[in-house]
Amino acid sequence: MDDCTYADLRLQVNRRNAFSSTWIKVINSITRPFISTRTRLKVGHKIKDVQEKLNQISSDRQTLHLRESIHDKFTSRWCETISLSSCNKVYGRDMEKKKIIDILVNNTSGACADKKLSVLPIVGIGGLGKTTLAQTVFNDEKIAKHFETKIWVCVSDEFDIQLVMKAILEEKAEARSEELQKKVREKLSGKRYLIVLDDVWNENLEAWEQLRSILDCGSNGAFVLTTTRKRNVATIMQTIQHIQMSLLSDKDCWLLFEERAFMCGTPKTPNFVDIGKEIAKKCKGVPLVAKTFGGQLGFKSDINEWSKIRDNEIWETQNEESDLLPILRLSYYELPYHLRRCFVFCAIFPKDAKIEKERLIQLWMAHGLISTVKNQEVEDIGNTIWKELCWISFFQDEESDRDGIYETCKMHDLMHDLAQSVMKDECYRLDANSSNDGLKREIHHVTAMFDEFVKISAHSLKKIGGLQTLMFNDSKKVIEHISFCVLIKELPTLRVLEMRYSAQYQDFHYLGCLKHLRYLDISGNNEINTLPDSICDLLNLQTLKLNECSSLKSLPRNTKDLISLRHLYLKGCSRLKYMPRGMGQLKHLKTLSRFVIGMKERDCQLDELKELDICGSLTIKNLGRVSDATITRGVSMAKKTSIKKLELLWRSNDEVDDNESKSTRDEKIGEALEVSTMLKTLMMNGYKGANLPKLVSPIIPSAGVFPNLSNMMISDCPKLGRLPPHLKALKYVSVDGECSDELLYSLSNLSALTHLVLGRMEKRSVLFGAGYIPSSSSSTLADNNNNNEAQLGGVRSTFQSLQSLEIKWCEKLRRLFDEGMKEISKISGCQNKHFINSLTELKIWGCPELMISVEEFVGNLNIINNNSLQRLSILGCPKLVSSEDADDFMALLRSLRARLGPEKFNVDILLGEE
Repeated sequence: MDDCTYADLRLQVNRRNAFSSTWIKVINSITRPFISTRTRLKVGHKIKDVQEKLNQISSDRQTLHLRESIHDKFTSRWCETISLSSCNKVYGRDMEKKKIIDILVNNTSGACADKKLSVLPIVGIGGLGKTTLAQTVFNDEKIAKHFETKIWVCVSDEFDIQLVMKAILEEKAEARSEELQKKVREKLSGKRYLIVLDDVWNENLEAWEQLRSILDCGSNGAFVLTTTRKRNVATIMQTIQHIQMSLLSDKDCWLLFEERAFMCGTPKTPNFVDIGKEIAKKCKGVPLVAKTFGGQLGFKSDINEWSKIRDNEIWETQNEESDLLPILRLSYYELPYHLRRCFVFCAIFPKDAKIEKERLIQLWMAHGLISTVKNQEVEDIGNTIWKELCWISFFQDEESDRDGIYETCKMHDLMHDLAQSVMKDECYRLDANSSNDGLKREIHHVTAMFDEFVKISAHSLKKIGGLQTLMFNDSKKVIEHISFCVLIKELPTLRVLEMRYSAQYQDFHYLGCLKHLRYLDISGNNEINTLPDSICDLLNLQTLKLNECSSLKSLPRNTKDLISLRHLYLKGCSRLKYMPRGMGQLKHLKTLSRFVIGMKERDCQLDELKELDICGSLTIKNLGRVSDATITRGVSMAKKTSIKKLELLWRSNDEVDDNESKSTRDEKIGEALEVSTMLKTLMMNGYKGANLPKLVSPIIPSAGVFPNLSNMMISDCPKLGRLPPHLKALKYVSVDGECSDELLYSLSNLSALTHLVLGRMEKRSVLFGAGYIPSSSSSTLADNNNNNEAQLGGVRSTFQSLQSLEIKWCEKLRRLFDEGMKEISKISGCQNKHFINSLTELKIWGCPELMISVEEFVGNLNIINNNSLQRLSILGCPKLVSSEDADDFMALLRSLRARLGPEKFNVDILLGEE
């Protein structure tokens, strides 16, 4: 069937490109998609074989009296309004949490005083909530105040000291062990730190002693908190008697079950409650089981379905941890078929891996695991499946970035074991410790180390027959490219190929023969300048990832032939010069992370985007090149309401900077662009106009209310004027490079603004001037405004909601406030006594001329009076304190250091003091 689909796609491409073909080729391609008689016969035989197999299956089904299970209710009752974070309450662990915190903070364990590094293990069976308990401790306010540094490391099955050190350093690049040890000691030396080693299985005393010797460089009170299922592991590591986690009480198990079981509309009648309590009791105090069944039964409003779960004989087998798997398998088989196959596919990921939602949905799509629904995009259906699996705890630990675009989750170890138990004959991991003998005919999905894969013979690959997924999980540069090219020809059934960081141009020559390929990720290959034209023969390709291919200069000329393409990732392709003409013909395209406007008219122009429904994040580069002809054809972005993050780069690196000639031109382009106000994030760089690009609300055109725009980053836009005050949702603003006074003034009018970052204002000597003071007071301060420095004025309000202020790399900045601003709190009738009311974080870095007075700290910034400040960092400001203020200012800083603690206070002029 896939062969037929491919032939049909080829026919569509040929018809579309008919204008550039000869008349005979057009007729042949339209009337005879299978030109070769041999091909027609081959396809005919395949169709006949498939039909015979289906008939046999249908016959067997009738003979065995099998019927299809109906699970429509599960999906149809999915509640989109449920917040997954609304069920994060931890039940029954208050005493254990208090005990652990008491040990960590007060060291009440009786540990030997001569041991600098203390180790406290948490021990319990799988699914009991060890990681959850450790997380609640890790995030507790007492812990944050007590420890200078906190680090979380997920260890899992493989106890690799090098990986642990890299996790501590938050580094991914390869490095020698000696270098990593040195860096770890530099980071931890002399500090009272807390490191959580989660999910440890290592029983090798020598390996632990080696890691311990590296970590044993902190001050007294430094702690390692570890979680493990095995008491032997705890015995090896502990310096303090381990915490043995108890099973939840029946009452707490019921509360956990109840929280999820009745949230999606199941009636909370006495019958349901009674059966629910019986099921919760059968969970035997294991939170994972209670959460899983509670979330699942929340979609079942038939009392008989609850009874069927309660009365299943599988409960009677549960005596110890190993018996949890059959019980979880019961939950698995209660899932609808489409959820089951999407879940077990996740067996291809390593344990404890962070699974990116967008990537996973695209992998599901590549394997045809998501059923199509009329009038619904397949990605939206995949998103619903993701949410359902999270809700019933088959996925957990969901996280998202500030824009809500990048979301991840994890699988509990037991859930991963469950998926692998189902997929054990289809998934295979090829590394230095495995054998090629495991590559059997049933294998469909392989994750491999590149060096090991190229050792496989072509004969071994032919044995597999139906390999659909090949993912390389290392980032080493590879030498044996010839071997890879030969091997790739033996994998005609591949649907997914990931080979990040490890490929070169010659590796892609045979990719065109992978006609079933749906997903191709060759990100991070920075030696690639262009891609071979043969890639355009991948007519089934849905996802193409080229992120961080920093040397890539152009895409293939016939990229428009990738007729099935839905997602094209070009993040970090900074040298890309233009887009090939015809991009607008990719009607299914949903993701286009980067669009570069070329210098030539024959290149793809911005108007080609107008028919595409781009979603997520989009960067448009070289906007200043948009021609009048392109504007006439239309470049409005107003209808692109699915774009949540838009970056507008107006200048290219090789462009001559001429502010005067660019200003009017940029404003004309900005007016035509009509940016949708459904954005969450807007970024602008190199804009020379004074007026903000036109913002258009597609829903309420005349309302002037922009409900979603919460982040704005402005860089090198020196003439940009004030922002409109009706940006009611704008919480985060960054201004980098020189900016107008009007822009700075307008920021104080943004009522929701909580985070402000100002940087690289190399000419400005004063940031905030007397113009921020109410007009009734302005005459009082007029005499103070006769200096020649850059002054601010014209705004009647102050930053009432601002919580975080960062000021960086302003070389000539001498004062935060103009002289008149020092008197703001003394003026009678001044409505706002403080310039900023409730600052929680202040960072000032790299301002060598800056001087701040005690009056500014206490008055304008209101640092002392409301005790709201939680973090202070002032670095690279050697002139910060004047001689006349020195004693008072230093006393003020010392009091802040005492209150905030060393982890949240970093002022380098106090570094000489203990």
